[in-house]
Amino acid sequence: MESSGNGTSTDRLECEKAQNLHEPNVEKPEEETRAMTGFKWFAFVVSTLTAIFVYALDNTVVANIIPVIVNDLNGIDKLPWLSVGFMIGGLAVILPVGKLYGIYNPKWVYIVSFVIFLAASALCGAAPTMEAEIVGRVLAGAGGNGIYFGLLALLSMHTTAKERPQYLSYTGLVWGLGTVLGPVVGGGFALWDWRWGFYINLLFGAILLPAYLWAIPSTAALPDKTQMQKIAMLDWPGIILSVGAMVTLVIAINFGGVDWAWNSGSSIALFVVSGVLWIAFGAQQSLCFLTTKEKRLFPVHLLRQKMPVLLFIACAAVACVAYTSVYYIPLYFQFTRGDSAIYTAVRLLPYICVLITAMPLSGWYLSRYGWYKPLYIGGSAVALVTSALMAHYVERETAVGIFYVIELFLGGSTGAYTQSSFAVVQSVLPAEEAGNGLALMLIAQLGGMTLGLSISGAVFVNTAVDNLQATLGLPRDQISQLVAGASNHVLETLSQEKITQTLDIIVSSWQKTFIVIYVGAAASLVTAIFFKNGKANVVAAGGL
Repeated sequence: MESSGNGTSTDRLECEKAQNLHEPNVEKPEEETRAMTGFKWFAFVVSTLTAIFVYALDNTVVANIIPVIVNDLNGIDKLPWLSVGFMIGGLAVILPVGKLYGIYNPKWVYIVSFVIFLAASALCGAAPTMEAEIVGRVLAGAGGNGIYFGLLALLSMHTTAKERPQYLSYTGLVWGLGTVLGPVVGGGFALWDWRWGFYINLLFGAILLPAYLWAIPSTAALPDKTQMQKIAMLDWPGIILSVGAMVTLVIAINFGGVDWAWNSGSSIALFVVSGVLWIAFGAQQSLCFLTTKEKRLFPVHLLRQKMPVLLFIACAAVACVAYTSVYYIPLYFQFTRGDSAIYTAVRLLPYICVLITAMPLSGWYLSRYGWYKPLYIGGSAVALVTSALMAHYVERETAVGIFYVIELFLGGSTGAYTQSSFAVVQSVLPAEEAGNGLALMLIAQLGGMTLGLSISGAVFVNTAVDNLQATLGLPRDQISQLVAGASNHVLETLSQEKITQTLDIIVSSWQKTFIVIYVGAAASLVTAIFFKNGKANVVAAGGL
């Protein structure tokens, strides 16, 4: 019996071996690899990320030298235009620049954007008048956003699906570093020569431009098309309508209640014109009027899909939370503690350090594990709680230690998902739609940031100026300068009792800006709940 059993087992093994010999080999799918490696890849990543560092540095340097600029150029009445002009330039190019990167060689679109930014810096540094300074800031906003979109596009093009979330998260890290160092650099230039706050960008440019010429791969886009055919591929009616709609909306929000009353003819006209232009733009894009589905500026077809729409809302909402917080946290210490620009940067460190640490960590997590829904839900929930504490708990005399703790949690929660949408959207769309998805998220982020800053700024300035005017009885222009931080001489002329009342009013208005912020956190939380359970480190069905 044993012999029979052993013989049966031997026969079975031989049969299985013979069967395996006749089965075709099942090849494992090849893992996606990156074409560019070694020192060239290192130079490509470092040089392109450095441009975003310079862009962030420029933003915060300028914020700290504005009082010196307006005094030197005698342009205190044009003060708001320095920030509004920058917003207008940035918003105006969001949609067109996405098309340019698809039609032309991305390398040269990126380099041209960088050159425009450098030219704008040169103009701002040499500006003889306030009008020239404003034009320079408009061009800086346009060139800067062209650089930012290019960085996201180039990193997405030259990374694998698995490593893409990690590399895209680095954009937030370098932005945070530039934001922290900006007030320090700006404070130094304000004391020495404010014009070098702009000229410093040219020094970076002298190093970066040769690196771009060598390190950025040249990709032929539409080689069968002539230059005139490529120009004709742009949706010119859509560009005109979208730029007009954005510019009028930004001006209406930022100047309403400050330069003119909300119910004035100017405010009403701007809002009406903006609304009409937005409706016209939506109709023109949907009906493909004077354009085609392939040429139209805005990827309307993506709005018919659940995940791109939810990601759009979440990305815009977290941009409002993250970037508005960066602006208003230092403002609290500037007024309540009398801090200088340099020291307010130190006060911001708890928020920024955790924010820029959380960004690459979330990128590593998405590259390694992929599951993105927990990041959005957890991050937005904590951001909602902490921003609500800022709005309803923090007072003028709140202990600094408590404020720092709230900062830490707010920074970590927003950093968990601030840059994630750029990777996630490419995982839920087929490869041929990656460019449109990236453009959609960039529109969301820059739009959310701009509208968040505009709305919170309108809330802060209008409530503070109205209440201070009723309390102090001073001319509105003096109070506006005080609230804008362009002049502290008004405070020095007040009694201690009036100073306390003034600071309480300013802090109360400051709290209201965080209502705008926690509305953004709540919006991102609600949308995240409806996300599908997917991974960001994979290629979507239909993709590569």
